[in-house]
Amino acid sequence: MLFADLVGFTGLSEGVDPEQVRNLVDGAFQRLVADVGIHGGRIDKIVGDQLVVLFGAPVAHEDDAERAVRAGLQMQATLAAYAAEVGVPISMRVGINTGEALVGALRAGGEYTAMGDTINVGSRIQTAAAPGQILVSEATYAQTSDVVRYESLGPLQARGRDEPVETYAAVETLAPPGHRPKRARTPLIGRDREMGILCASLSMAFDRRRPQSVVISGDAGVGKSRLAEELASSAAAEHSAVVLEGRCVPYGEANVWWPIAAAVRQALGIAIDDTAEEARRKTRSKVAWGLKVGDDHPDVQLVTDGLCYLLGVPTALNGIDPTRAREGAVRSFVGLLHNMAHRKPLVLSISELHWADELVLDLVDRLPELMRGLPFALVATTRPELEERWMPKPGRHNLVTLHLDPLDRESSERLLATLLEGSAGPALTNTLLDRSGGNPFFLEELAGLVHQSGGRAGELPVTLRALVATRLDGLPMGERRVVDHAAVVGRLGSMEALTALGGSANLWQSVEELVARDILTFDGGEWVFRSELVREVAYETLTKAERARHHATLGQFLAQQAKERGREGEHVEA
Repeated sequence: MLFADLVGFTGLSEGVDPEQVRNLVDGAFQRLVADVGIHGGRIDKIVGDQLVVLFGAPVAHEDDAERAVRAGLQMQATLAAYAAEVGVPISMRVGINTGEALVGALRAGGEYTAMGDTINVGSRIQTAAAPGQILVSEATYAQTSDVVRYESLGPLQARGRDEPVETYAAVETLAPPGHRPKRARTPLIGRDREMGILCASLSMAFDRRRPQSVVISGDAGVGKSRLAEELASSAAAEHSAVVLEGRCVPYGEANVWWPIAAAVRQALGIAIDDTAEEARRKTRSKVAWGLKVGDDHPDVQLVTDGLCYLLGVPTALNGIDPTRAREGAVRSFVGLLHNMAHRKPLVLSISELHWADELVLDLVDRLPELMRGLPFALVATTRPELEERWMPKPGRHNLVTLHLDPLDRESSERLLATLLEGSAGPALTNTLLDRSGGNPFFLEELAGLVHQSGGRAGELPVTLRALVATRLDGLPMGERRVVDHAAVVGRLGSMEALTALGGSANLWQSVEELVARDILTFDGGEWVFRSELVREVAYETLTKAERARHHATLGQFLAQQAKERGREGEHVEA
């Protein structure tokens, strides 16, 4: 929950026409609401000069706490710019809290809202914030401290609570959205066949100078990025290849060319915090060196303008038709890649392609053909949902699309033994393997939990809850309903049990889709949750009333089944 309260309008109202004040407030809120939307928040309500925002409902994201803090920082910057523009000394207090809440429509008014202690504490935190400050709770801090710099402000005695609340002031972000902190590197386990396919495809691309596209697809946490990193490292070690890396971001970045810009910066030695003038100077110098001409050559200026356009640095291209500008920028980028690939084999690695803008996807399609005759490989990672809007196009280049499955039981056990250094007994090992469903990231998080709790598999880490909730909220309504019903039944069950809980005519189709999504497996007439963790999160998102209702229905079904089996036994005995 994010609470934002405008400060300064009350005093202004005393000497200014009410209509003018209203227009000023409306102007501020229009800009602030836009910031909320960019970061995936939902306006819960606007009361007077206060804004209340939900993150994680009705649709969860894996980084909702981070989105809320980033939104708060952007809102403060937006309001400061607006205050300077209208010449009015206004500011804003922001309070953010993270936790469990009941979210839905009230019976009386039908309005969608959130209720619970999490909301009350968030409101109290906002009240304690200073004008211009963003104050967050310990829960929010714990989930975002890797990507946001904070100042500790100590405990806050919130009104109506016995226990004080630790608070922190958000200062600035430390990494782009979607960033996941680096972990201690563990051996790559259970991916020998996948690595064999990918390494062979790159070897062929470099040896035969036929560009190669590699798309590694899989669910969050299954190990796509790690596999791509290993592939890039192998290309560098075995073929002396140059590797350029770019990463798509989910929100908050105005430059749609962000992942391409990252690769350009790496190629030209431009730091992320270089000024526009420094970036332009470095670009011009490297382009002139690559073309083997002087800095004042017309071609140098042309290519420099194109590359700076991708970097988000203003150039002459910003003043012409956008389509022509884009084509000029793409030509400059392709020219840069050509120059590099003529010297050494080249790998362009783009991760999280499911977050890419359509312009980037179009370039990914075209690039292998534009690099024809050169030792070049494009390696991209993505989640399966990208298939709904983009699929790699075939052409006169080689294409490998690899769907990365969860690890099998044996490989999962080997990875877990490495993570826990062989300290887990059979019972704990089986519990962790069942909860993870073969997802390497889940295993890493669960192993970390065991280390922290002294050898026990306790409450789920917030990171896992958020990741799983995001995946579940992305399901079509029919499939999500089946998952909820299955979570009530247990780890495994029959189709009859799902039918008893309200299965529709499309029940079999929904189960088949869930099997295809690696959420369920189906064997011997029974469905089984691939990951116990998914079942836990699905069950916990049901309200207590829903759980009670479903359990009552399930109980009646089981009682009827037992009664029918008893009758069958009587007939056999007779």
